[in-house]
Amino acid sequence: MLAFLAENPLIALVIILALGFAIGKIRIGGMALGTAAILFVAIIFSTLEPNIQLPPLLFQFGLAVFVYAIGLTAGHAFFADFRERGWRMILFVVVLLIGLMGLTWLLVPLLGVEAATATGSFSAALTSTPGMAAVVDMLESSHPELAANPVVGYSLAYPGGVLGAIAVAAIGAKLLKVNHRQDAIDEGVLHAPLEHRGVRLREGIEGCVRDLRTIADTKIIVTRLVRPHHATEDVQEKDHKLAYPDAEVRPGMIAVITGTPDSLDKATAALGEEVHIDVDSSYIGYRRITVSNPSIAGRSIKDIDPISHGFIIARIRRGDEDLVPGPDDVLQYSDRVRVVTPKHRIDEVSQFLGDSERSLADVNLLPFTLGLAIGLLIGAIPIPLPGGATLNLGFGGGPIVMGLVLGALARTGPIGWQIPYHANKALSSLGLAIFLAGVGTIAGTGFRDALTDITSLSYIALGFIVTVTSALSCGLAGVWLLRLKWDEAMGMAAGFSTNPAVISYLNDQADTELPMRGYATVYPAAMIGKIIGCQVLLLMLL
Repeated sequence: MLAFLAENPLIALVIILALGFAIGKIRIGGMALGTAAILFVAIIFSTLEPNIQLPPLLFQFGLAVFVYAIGLTAGHAFFADFRERGWRMILFVVVLLIGLMGLTWLLVPLLGVEAATATGSFSAALTSTPGMAAVVDMLESSHPELAANPVVGYSLAYPGGVLGAIAVAAIGAKLLKVNHRQDAIDEGVLHAPLEHRGVRLREGIEGCVRDLRTIADTKIIVTRLVRPHHATEDVQEKDHKLAYPDAEVRPGMIAVITGTPDSLDKATAALGEEVHIDVDSSYIGYRRITVSNPSIAGRSIKDIDPISHGFIIARIRRGDEDLVPGPDDVLQYSDRVRVVTPKHRIDEVSQFLGDSERSLADVNLLPFTLGLAIGLLIGAIPIPLPGGATLNLGFGGGPIVMGLVLGALARTGPIGWQIPYHANKALSSLGLAIFLAGVGTIAGTGFRDALTDITSLSYIALGFIVTVTSALSCGLAGVWLLRLKWDEAMGMAAGFSTNPAVISYLNDQADTELPMRGYATVYPAAMIGKIIGCQVLLLMLL
């Protein structure tokens, strides 16, 4: 059977994926490997049969698709967070990289290992395939007899490096009793369920609708105003009207506001008193509408100017989360928005936004492949280094940089760079799975050698020490120095190691976007830094 799989790599790939997905769902002690299980299935297969190898082009493409999709998702948040704290996280990983290089320089003579092979183990500990490739290139021109050694060290240390990082993430979450969902809510990544409430404006509240959010000092949106009769609390149909930003407000009017329960409580205390209001008893209606119009997707709410089209966006549902919309929020394909508008205009608004599941299923992959192509071209650009050496961002660094930029831009003229949420998730998951299967079949050969050669354990130990030190440093410094939540700190650890297997595990465990935020923030800088760092380390050891 194994010989058959060696002769048929496509069949081997599919079987590895199927077994990996199945094993990844098994929970032991409340934990599961998730997609990361694919890596270990691939290692087992290639250890038993070293000829089971997947073409490098296949898993290189998988990694490129995975990181590009991540960039599209995280681009807006990456640039928004950079000024506030992103620069501190990047500075930290630079300092950490220098420290790990120093640690490795000390461990090499202590463990009695060969320099070139040890450098390969160092690159595997930080999952830097481009770094290992750069070292090989340096050796081919200066010490060709050692050029194969970094590959050996990489294959030996890679499995232990992955396990070490996952172990730190799992044990740390247990010891710290991490509440993944609450941490994500606290960081604004996961939002509490949205509600609406009627608030009778108190004396002293004057101005217009846009002033209410300022007075409330919390994130709410006003969707409608209700003018009750002077002599009774009864509200007639005609007394409801859309809450246009310039609409006048005055004491006694009822404002219908939407937000999280905490935001609503804060707003109510600032604006007046809660009153019951029947939002269904007026000519104003509401409906969930799916954004599928390509001319709308990728544009901000401010740009599409819903008020001029006679409606208000009260909520944005993206994935499983409801968001309070702001003027700068960008609508994406497959967003489900709750619109408030006169009932007779609901169909008109639906047509304006698209509201077509069929069009979402017919995904336009041209912008996706175009952006990915640009990213790969950027990754191939040689960057000169002192001493005549060169580096490039590779098939991982180039696409994520481009993805971040295009994700932040959302669209360029007529081209919308985003793809539907579910399509993005599917493509990123498939790309990651293919990559893990590919690198697992490569690492398995070295793992088999380690079982028969006792000296190989030193290189495995070196990589394991570097990996655990890296993950622990990110976790502890992230929580206590950078004031990050554990999931984001470990996402930073995965981003620093540029290890898709670790971020896959974290995503499955947290079930929020918090680890991905830390991952995407440091990934580009870590990718570049490690390429340079591996080469500098080799020069230090030789």
